[in-house]
Amino acid sequence: MIKYFLIFISVTITTFSLDNAYIEDITYTLEEESNINLYQEDETSSNKLAVTMNRKINSPKDITIFKEKMIKPINYTTTVSLNKLQVSEKKQKFFHMMLPAILISKQKLKVKRARVEEILQLVNPTSDDLIFLDKLYKKYRTDNGKELLSRMKTHPVSIVLAQAAIESGWGESRFFKEGKNIFGMWSVSKNEPRMRAKETRNGKAIYLRKYSSISDAIDDYFVTIGRGAYKSFRKQRDITKDPLKLVAYLINYCELRGQYTKKLRKFIIANNLEDFDEFQIDKMYLTRNFY
Repeated sequence: MIKYFLIFISVTITTFSLDNAYIEDITYTLEEESNINLYQEDETSSNKLAVTMNRKINSPKDITIFKEKMIKPINYTTTVSLNKLQVSEKKQKFFHMMLPAILISKQKLKVKRARVEEILQLVNPTSDDLIFLDKLYKKYRTDNGKELLSRMKTHPVSIVLAQAAIESGWGESRFFKEGKNIFGMWSVSKNEPRMRAKETRNGKAIYLRKYSSISDAIDDYFVTIGRGAYKSFRKQRDITKDPLKLVAYLINYCELRGQYTKKLRKFIIANNLEDFDEFQIDKMYLTRNFY
C-alpha cells in the first residue's frame, strides 16, 4: 500500500467542524426535469454516479413519497414548514424529503472510495492520482490510506434520518428553514454562506453554515462523522451495519451523551426507520463515469 504523507495545518473547532471543499457538478437538461446535476468528479472507477434532479419545494405537496424501494435521486434546493400537517403525514413527508439526498451522498462517497482503493493498489500512481488523494487526506485529516477508506465509509440511512429529525426539530429549526442546515453545523469562515445564532459562546458570536441544497448538508454531515471525534463509531461501522448497535457509539455527538444515544435508538424503533435502509437509487439514474 502506498504511503503518501502530507504536511498541513489543521484548524480545530468543535466536533461539528466543517470543510470548504465542494463537489463540482455539471448541469444537464432532461425531459420532464428542469434541473439535472451530474455529480462528476475527476476520477475513474467501476461505480456509477447519480444523475440528480434539483427541485424546489413550494408546499408539502411537492415532496415525493416513494412507494417503491428503488427511488429517483431528487435533491431539494428549498425547504418548507411541515408543521400544519397531521403528525403521521409530517413524519412521512420529512423522511421522504431527506431520503434521496442521503442516498445521493452515499453514492458519491462510494465512487470516491472506489477510486481511492484503486490508487492505493497502484505501484506508480499518476500526479493526478496523488493530487486526488492529497485533497482527501486533507479533507479527512489523515495521512494513512487504510484510515482514509474507513473515514469515507457511510452508515445506515436510518441513523441519518433519526439524527436529521432530532437535530432539526422535524425541519422546524430556524437554521434548517433559512440555510438547510440539518445538523447544526458551525461555521468559522467569513468567506462562506452562514447565519448568526442568537446565542453566544464565551461572549463570542456563533455562526452556522448555510447550504444550497439538502444534499450538500448531508455531504458535510458524512465528512464531519468521518473526521470528527467519532473514532469508536467509525470502528464499529467497519464491523456492523446494525443501526441499533451503531448508535450506541455516537456518544460524542451530543452533550447529552448516553441519553442521546438511547433517544436515537428509541426513535429508530418507534418510527420503523430500518425500513429505509433497504431503499436505493434507481439504477436508471446511475450513469457510467466519463473519465
